[in-house]
Order: sequence, then C-alpha cells, then structure tokens
Amino acid sequence: MIKAIIFDMGSVLVGAEANIIYKRIAKILKISEEKAKEISKPLLDKWNVGKINEREFWKGFEKRLDRKIDRRFTKDLWFRSHKDYTRNISGTWKIFAELRAKRFRLAILSNTIPPHIKAHRKTGRINKLKKLGVEFFIWSCRVGLHKPNPKIYKIALRKLNLPAKECVFVDNKLPYVKAARKLGIAGIYFQTPEKLRKKLIKLGLL
Repeated sequence: MIKAIIFDMGSVLVGAEANIIYKRIAKILKISEEKAKEISKPLLDKWNVGKINEREFWKGFEKRLDRKIDRRFTKDLWFRSHKDYTRNISGTWKIFAELRAKRFRLAILSNTIPPHIKAHRKTGRINKLKKLGVEFFIWSCRVGLHKPNPKIYKIALRKLNLPAKECVFVDNKLPYVKAARKLGIAGIYFQTPEKLRKKLIKLGLL
C-alpha cells in the first residue's frame, strides 16, 4: 500500500526559469543562449552537488568564455532570476493539498543550487509546503548527491522509514523516474498536472 509521495520541485511544483536566465546571460555577455547553456551545464552539475560555490561558478564561466564578467551583473543573478520569475504550478499544488488531505506522507527531492533554495525561502514557498505537510526537503547541493544517483533516493526512503514499494516518486525528467523505479519505487513521469491527476487516480491515490 502506498503511504508516501516524493515530489521533485522544478517544473513539477514550480516553473523552471532556466530559459530566462540564459536569455539574460546571453544578452548581457553578447553570446548565444546555446553558448550560455553549453558553458553553464558542466558548472551547474558541480554546483548541484556542492562541489563549487557561486563565485567558483562564475570564475569557471569566465575561464570557458575567456574574458572577465562584470561582478555587478553576476551578483545574486541565480537567486534574483528564480525569485522574480519562477511561479507555482497551481494544478500540482492543488493535487499536493488533496494528497495531504488523504493523509499521505509528502516529501521533496530536488536537484538544485543554494540560490534557488534561498529564493524558495524568500518567496514563502518552503513554509507553505511545510504547512501542506512536507516532512523534509532533500536538496542535492546539501547532500552532495543528485538524481539519478540511487543513493539520493535511498536517503529519502531512510528518512521516511518506508520500503520502496510503499512510495511514489514524481519528476519531470524520465531518467530520474526510471532510476526510482529500479529501486522499486513507483515512478510517475510528470508532464502536466492533468496527466499527473489521471495517473494518481489510476493508482487509487486520488
């Protein structure tokens, strides 16, 4: 019997601002968005697991770009972009509240960087999720692991003190869902709140 649902955060509960930030980087630095993404990706992979910090991210960006970047532009850019442009996906929040009303245990498991956590806190999102019953948040940058590493899912199972077969994991990235399924967790590939609702109804959870 399912007792807990573990949710991803970005693009599931909140919209992702990635394209906006790449547009901003590209415009200021006069490079293409593709170039901004290409340079950022390996650095974000390290930042996501706490191997580098924000200062080191921009140092690495400068090195790959082969020129200096004005610190007035880079200061708190990731925080400001997430705080100002990211919006809640209301349909998912409604489902979230319904699951809580049915007394399912809820948790968050997210690949993320510290500025995004700060933005969620500043906007009141973290407090709201706690009030909706979230027992804990597992942030990749805090635990030094990120999805699809099986170890990060096992941290969630240990915190819940539940076997995999009693948990559901919801994520918008299929490889992360498949990684959860390999551990015996029921994985749901998120596309829209409407499709999520149908899948949860099919599982008898709504």
